[in-house]
Parts: sequence; structure tokens; C-alpha cells
Amino acid sequence: MQPHLKRAFTILALIIIAFIFVRSLVVPESFGQYGWYRGDSVKEIRNLTVNYRGSASCGEENCHENIYTVWAKDRHKTVNCETCHGPAQKHVLDAREPLMPANDSRDYCGKCHFKRISRPEAFPQIDPGAHGEDLRCVYCHNPHKPWFD
Repeated sequence: MQPHLKRAFTILALIIIAFIFVRSLVVPESFGQYGWYRGDSVKEIRNLTVNYRGSASCGEENCHENIYTVWAKDRHKTVNCETCHGPAQKHVLDAREPLMPANDSRDYCGKCHFKRISRPEAFPQIDPGAHGEDLRCVYCHNPHKPWFD
């Protein structure tokens, strides 16, 4: 075998060995245990504290039943209450624990409603430059009753 080929194969072998060594240091032992992710992540996720409660909890125990029944029938029924009002687990367990105020900025509403070519034409979209004169959306639109404009 030619000397330059021996050097090339030696360098290639060293690179492969170095790759295997570095990979053994970097990749966790549990990687691939249950498929293409870390097996230990299941235990870690299970031990996380629960922060979200779900929209159904807002209508339970006669707390926000009126708003919940209206919300459950309108266009925003697919948007969880906690999307705008934040995690509600602590609030549900203790009603004196306040929720964070709902984000009612134009940019927040615009995440869903600013005109994008990728959205279906039937989806309610606005041109932020021509609609609303920089007013907050909730000045004219009630997010709990979007059908009432």
C-alpha cells in the first residue's frame, strides 16, 4: 500500500476513534432506551410541577361559569384559557392566588390574527396597518365573545 494511503487511512481511523470517544462522553446513557430520545426524560418530565389546569377548571365550582359557557360555544373555544391568562393551577387550588393579567396587546392578538399568506382565507385576519388605528384589540373586540363585534 502506498505511504500516502496509509497516512490517510490512519487519520481516518483516528477521526473515527475520536468521534466514538467524544460521542460516548456527550450522549447520555439512556439515549435510545425507548426510541429516539433520552429514556431518563420520562422520569424528569413526570417530576415536573403541574402549572396548567385546563379550561374546564375555569367553569367548575361556579367560579367563572358564565364566561366559560360563552367561551365553550364561540370561535375561541379551541384557545385554552391559560393561553392568555397564564398557568392556573395555583389559582384553581386557591382562588386568592391571582392569575397574571391577560395579554391584550395588538401584537399578542396578532400572533393569530395578523394577515399571513399561510393562513386559510376564511380565518379572521386583519392588516395591522389599516385596522384599528393602533388601538388595543379589546377596545372593540371582546375575546370571550369574538362573535359579538
